[in-house]
Amino acid sequence: MSQPTLSQSVRALERELGAELFHRTARGLVLSAAGRALLGPARQLARNMAAARASVGRRPESTVLDLVVAAPLGVYPGAALVGSFRRRHPEILVRLDKPDDDEALLAMVRDGSSDLGLGYLPAAHLGLEVSVLGEHELRLAFPPGTGSVPERVPLTRLDGVRLIGIPGGNRLRSVVEDALRVAGVRTRLIAEIAQLDTIVQLVVGGVGAAFLVAPAAAAAARRGALVSSVDPPLACPYGLVRRAGAPSPPAAAFLAHAAGE
Repeated sequence: MSQPTLSQSVRALERELGAELFHRTARGLVLSAAGRALLGPARQLARNMAAARASVGRRPESTVLDLVVAAPLGVYPGAALVGSFRRRHPEILVRLDKPDDDEALLAMVRDGSSDLGLGYLPAAHLGLEVSVLGEHELRLAFPPGTGSVPERVPLTRLDGVRLIGIPGGNRLRSVVEDALRVAGVRTRLIAEIAQLDTIVQLVVGGVGAAFLVAPAAAAAARRGALVSSVDPPLACPYGLVRRAGAPSPPAAAFLAHAAGE
């Protein structure tokens, strides 16, 4: 489609909807609030059209899977899962997005912005369907040179320990906070970081300790961190969430692949 034709089509759509979808600036177009609100339903409409074509045996012009992934699931197991899926289905383009928190992930699936969400469970999944994939064990990573760190650390020994945490609204943080509360322990939260690689760097750099999922804790140990299990053990299941009803063909393919079919 040529640029003038595209511009005319956008303006016609704006007139039909009665709302400006883009702000036109010197640097180009940016989505307006109305445009952002339309994005999810528009993607859902495109997926419905693709499903309609597939139902009558017509191959869609383009096949896209929109996947929103909570940290650190984007790395463990998201990267390997998406990689193996793309090798099996090279015709499907996977678009990845990252939510601000767990509730935002569920909202992006509910409003159609994403086909699927990879997040921690349980979740307030009203109107959504859940496929459990596995669980992450949580371990404690201490800075190098901390001293004698037992193989298994009782939560009751963490009173006053300097911890690097993840922001609120994340299921992993809730699991840790609930366990510490039951144990009657008060730690010292010295930093909140959303990026997993940054947390590992801060632990290795001596800033403080952190609860990490087992694969990330193993990576931290390879860089010199001292890693222990916790007593009692802490773990959090994770899985895929989707809207109720028949999934789009790309989402169905990803669900089957994640389930090992």
